[in-house]
Amino acid sequence: MSGSAASMRGSPARFNPLSSVRARMRFRFVLDGSAYSKHKDAFKETLKRHGLMFRGTRETFVWASRQESVTATFERDEAQDVTIQARLVWQSRKKTPLLNEIKEWVWSVGGHGGEEDDATPDPSASDAIDRELAIWDAIHKPDVDRLRRDGRPGAWIEKDVRDWQRKRREKRRELAGRFRPT
Repeated sequence: MSGSAASMRGSPARFNPLSSVRARMRFRFVLDGSAYSKHKDAFKETLKRHGLMFRGTRETFVWASRQESVTATFERDEAQDVTIQARLVWQSRKKTPLLNEIKEWVWSVGGHGGEEDDATPDPSASDAIDRELAIWDAIHKPDVDRLRRDGRPGAWIEKDVRDWQRKRREKRRELAGRFRPT
């Protein structure tokens, strides 16, 4: 075994809830408020059919299952009691049949949207990401030559390098999410 269960559980490199959230796929959709209002029952029925339960509040509208979630935000005219615009965000680790149904429903009622790419940062942020990664690499990148000189087995060194590469990809995704414009 490579480490005790307690040390693996407490290791921040093993589990980072923020990086796991950012690693999810996101699709954003925008609809006209009147179109959403007219067809929202079909939307809610689709969510129910796929096992999503309402877990939000009166201000935050979230439907979720263990695999995926849909968050809705609305721009409203309270004086006239009408919805001006509806914005939906679907999230999951992988594409699901629900996503396809939501796409069909959104486009059928005149909305639009598509995938949001977390891995592609704002071009102006790429320098900041590169600087952060350079610092991270200076601390975490295995020194292969030193490890060989110290007599570490080649298979262990290869595993160290693969682990570092995986963690570096996770760090890049985390930084891309942090530097993404809002």
